[in-house]
Formats: sequence, structure tokens, C-alpha cells
Amino acid sequence: MPYKINFFARPIDSDYRLNWESLLIELSLAVICTTMAFYGWDKGMLLMAYPAGFVALMCFGLVSYALISFIRSRL
Repeated sequence: MPYKINFFARPIDSDYRLNWESLLIELSLAVICTTMAFYGWDKGMLLMAYPAGFVALMCFGLVSYALISFIRSRL
């Protein structure tokens, strides 16, 4: 009976993230969307500027909410 080798990696739990990782992901997404919104506004592409600006505003809101929640939990 030959030995069976499993060549596939085991899946990891991708839903587990630390708070600082979520904060860093949201902040980097906000910076990218802000850059896209400014570029779209500068070039006159309002179809790109408005949605990117909205997503950037929401991401900055999530980052500020997370920071305020962290500060309130420490006090």
C-alpha cells in the first residue's frame, strides 16, 4: 500500500484579524480611494470621483470610529 501524500495546504481562518490589521486595511483603502477621487476630480471624471470620494469618506469614518471606540474603552 503506497503512502498517500497530501499536496494541498490546509486552509487558514481568514476571518480572524486583529484590530490593528483591520484599522490598517481601512486606512490604506481610504488613502487609495482619496487619491482616486482627487485624480478623478482633477481630470473631470466625476463618474470616478464621486464614488471613490464616498468610499474614502466611509473608510475614514470607520477608522475614526474605531479609534474613538478604542479610546473610550481605555477610559
